[in-house]
Formats: sequence, C-alpha cells, structure tokens
Amino acid sequence: MKRVTKEDVLKFIKKYKMILLLFLVAIIALVIGLVMSFGFDKEKLAIKEGEKITANTKADVIKEETYEGLKFTNISLIAENGYSTFSADVTNITQTDSKISDVNIVLKDKDGNEVITLRGNIGEPLKPNETRTITAVTKGNLKDVTAKVINEYENIAQN
Repeated sequence: MKRVTKEDVLKFIKKYKMILLLFLVAIIALVIGLVMSFGFDKEKLAIKEGEKITANTKADVIKEETYEGLKFTNISLIAENGYSTFSADVTNITQTDSKISDVNIVLKDKDGNEVITLRGNIGEPLKPNETRTITAVTKGNLKDVTAKVINEYENIAQN
C-alpha cells in the first residue's frame, strides 16, 4: 500500500477543488433542507392554545358523589383541542338493579350559576355492584367550572 502524504492530499485538493467545493455546497444544502423539512422553526415547535390539554382539578368538580344509589368516582373534566370531556365511573351501590339510564351533569361557575348541563348515558340498568364509565363531550373549554351537580335526566318531549 502506498502511504498518503500531505503533498498528495494538497495535489488532490488543487486538482479537484471545483468538484470538492460543489460537493461541500451540496452537503450544506442537504443539511439545511433536512432541518427545514423536519420543522425546526419556532412556529411549528410552539404549542398552539387549542392543542393544550387542561385538566380541571377543582375539588367540587372531581369529588366523588352519590345519587339515588349510584356512586360516581374517578371523575375528570379535561379540555383539549377546543372540546371538554367529562368522564366518571358509575357504580350501583344498592342491592337492586338501577332504573336510571341517563344523568344530567350540571356544571357551575364560582357564583353557582349553571354553565352547561351535560348528559351522561349509563345505558342498560346497572346490576348491584356493577360499574360502567360514562363520558360526555361538549365544544368549549370548561376549565373555569368550579362545581357539579348530578341528577336524573328527564326526557321532556317537545310538541
């Protein structure tokens, strides 16, 4: 094998300097293109307000509640992408099947005024000690709700 000397390298660079320069420019352009295609700019890295996930952890919102033999636990109110989702586990704590298939979830502001009433569908009668998860979704961010009241949904037929 021939040993490469400093002079050999310098001769090679002088002979192919234009090609090497073009190769270097192509590498730099490729790196810049990759950086831009992966979105390394402030606008794409910034989390937009509508994409934040916000959990409402106010005590009177997430506290367990019992209504007519149904115990509501693991309560959450999450706002994400312009929508709010209320979720709770519902357990029949009586010795008989529950007759309640739907509940109102009345969400209130700090002054006790109703902000919105969501409908939670339990579905078929819950058997004793049976648990189901209910979920209700609405448009808007309910992060400022401070309390909830759960009661039976009444279907009022409109004429």
